[in-house]
Amino acid sequence: MARPLEQLRVLDFSEGIAGAYASKMLGDAGADVIAIERSAGSPLRSWTASGKWPEAGEGEPGAGSPLFRFLGAGKRGAVGDPDAPEIAQLLAGADVVVDDRAPDVLDPGAWREKHPSLIWLSITPFGRTGPWRDRPATEFTIQAASGSIATRGLPGGEPFQAGGRISEWFSGSVGAVAVLAALAARAR
Repeated sequence: MARPLEQLRVLDFSEGIAGAYASKMLGDAGADVIAIERSAGSPLRSWTASGKWPEAGEGEPGAGSPLFRFLGAGKRGAVGDPDAPEIAQLLAGADVVVDDRAPDVLDPGAWREKHPSLIWLSITPFGRTGPWRDRPATEFTIQAASGSIATRGLPGGEPFQAGGRISEWFSGSVGAVAVLAALAARAR
């Protein structure tokens, strides 16, 4: 089976579905993906759809939620602060950084100054700059802002959102495609 991205190294600093799914798609195409978790661990490790963690004996202890295991399949892992020397060493060999944290957590400008060919995929609800960059967002507000809830619900009734956190899955898909476009541009 062809693995077109096998020469690519991706550092995934994401903590949500969108970034983790983008890096998973790149990994599924052959990229070497390293998921960088903070010392407290990824919030996806304990994520459940019901809000209830499985009873003792269900699943593997410490392995994380099924969602975390799915999104992390095929990735290597590392734990550390983005400024730690071991993470800086990984960054020196990276082609792509995936980031879905708040705009002020990581500084792509400083990292790209040291590594000019680095591709930075930033997935945030309203961008890294601009008047809405710090605006609070939920799945419902994102769907409302995009206009997608206008077509759901009964006329005269309350609108409702589509379930399943679709904006995050969609953002991850589009983000992976954007990385491919950036790789093509960098190669030119």
